[in-house]
Amino acid sequence: MKNDYLVVSSRVQEAIDKKMPVIAIETAGIYLGLTGSGALMDGIGSEGVKKNEGDRPNFFEIAENVEKLIIQNGAVPALVAVIDGKVHVGLHKDERKYLDEHQSELARVSKSDLPMALAIPRDGVMTVSATMLIAQMVGISVVVSLAIGGVNSSFNETQRVSSDLKEMFRNRMVVVATGINPGSDPVRTMEYLETHGVPVVGFRTDHFYTHWLPEKEHKLKYRVNDPTDIAEALAVKRSLDMDGSILVLNPTEPTLSDDDLYDAEKNAKHLTDVINDNVTLAAWIAMAISMDLDPNIDNKNSKRSSIPKKEKSMSFEVWLFAVKKFAQNYDVALLIFNNLPDSEKERLRQEYEDTVD
Repeated sequence: MKNDYLVVSSRVQEAIDKKMPVIAIETAGIYLGLTGSGALMDGIGSEGVKKNEGDRPNFFEIAENVEKLIIQNGAVPALVAVIDGKVHVGLHKDERKYLDEHQSELARVSKSDLPMALAIPRDGVMTVSATMLIAQMVGISVVVSLAIGGVNSSFNETQRVSSDLKEMFRNRMVVVATGINPGSDPVRTMEYLETHGVPVVGFRTDHFYTHWLPEKEHKLKYRVNDPTDIAEALAVKRSLDMDGSILVLNPTEPTLSDDDLYDAEKNAKHLTDVINDNVTLAAWIAMAISMDLDPNIDNKNSKRSSIPKKEKSMSFEVWLFAVKKFAQNYDVALLIFNNLPDSEKERLRQEYEDTVD
């Protein structure tokens, strides 16, 4: 029955079947969140991303850049959205274009909204909770988002808790985010997750802060410097049959001043950096989960991954193995490549250059 409402792209399905690293991408943050409430969400761009209709971002190009960065880092991107009464996992170019052209009409689809969005039907982009639900259903272990919902700041009066949190303790996966959405209580959110078996981990940081309260830092219980530690923690959870996901916070520095909040260009650069950092980290976590791969070419025999700096894209050799999947073993992949005809070698190298340009 679920297949009546689910369309998985051939690229994503092949990657899942071959146990390649795949990342589910929350589309609400890309298509709606960046122009939602608050000055920090007023606009985004990146090199090559054009603005149109005044300050309106080109969401098509933003989505393209996110996908490209994930591919550069050796994983397969899976944007998730509702189009014409079906959940699409992995969007084709024309589907990304369609969402951009109809951005003003898109619904923000959470887990609770999903049945109605499919039944009516209505086009929409997915929040973290809906994205996690679908990712778990199709076999994707990593979800990336700008920020997650939390325990509402007025919880005593409203009793409101984001469905993002509830989905985290129902499923077993890794969620990478910068922080928590405005209107949420950071301390209560951390306590809520811990109570329900969801560890909150800082990537190369002991603290996180919220954009709307930049003067306050919040201490994290766990810190990791290597994404393979996160992959191993998820493996332990699954081995012990423990429910609950792992939330990885990858906070940016509070570099924007009050004046900068209303500077579209500075805002755009800041938010682009946030997206880039999150999807790059998510790609390395997904790779660590899916395969025993050492991206450090000088130390291929190590069982631990030597993770490059986040701003670096992976080398051609690692791309060849991780994306093209020549063989289950890194050295065998290179051996096969070295024995290919020169024309085929050149074709693959050109494909790589086209990807990372």
